[in-house]
Amino acid sequence: MNSIETKAGKHLVDTADHQDFAFDHLRNVISFQGQIIHLSPHQSDILRVLLNYRARPVPLATLIQRVYGITEPDQAATSIRVAIHALRRKLQPTGLVIRAQPKLGYEVDTTAVPALNHRICDQILMVLNRAKAAGEREIAEHLQAALDLAEAQRHKWLGTQRPKLVTQTSPPQH
Repeated sequence: MNSIETKAGKHLVDTADHQDFAFDHLRNVISFQGQIIHLSPHQSDILRVLLNYRARPVPLATLIQRVYGITEPDQAATSIRVAIHALRRKLQPTGLVIRAQPKLGYEVDTTAVPALNHRICDQILMVLNRAKAAGEREIAEHLQAALDLAEAQRHKWLGTQRPKLVTQTSPPQH
């Protein structure tokens, strides 16, 4: 965690660390290269969800549920889309990109902020999801094997055992 000081002299805490990037969800602020980018609470909630699911598309229904919970308004889908449009413009200087993945949802590309790519698994998962969306079954199978290997290696380093990640969408062939 990091503490930064705004121009108004207020200290921001509980931020995601990076040399030039910090996101403070509690105060709806991004600090990037010494500049402060103010977000609406709604935009901040959306960004938090997208970063929590980084490298994976987040379906619109999931975004609505995570942002609104049981208090979902009638125009929730429209509100999310409008907020994402505004958020994209605000994030341009940081290099973070929010992409709409057809039939899958929204995905944040954190390639420009390496500290947010905590694991190689995130990178493999992002490409795996794209291969599946494009109908590239053989490539997806190889990427799934690479993801399983990367997860197993990570857990070996951590000294933990965990079952393989299963993202298979079709039944196994016999």
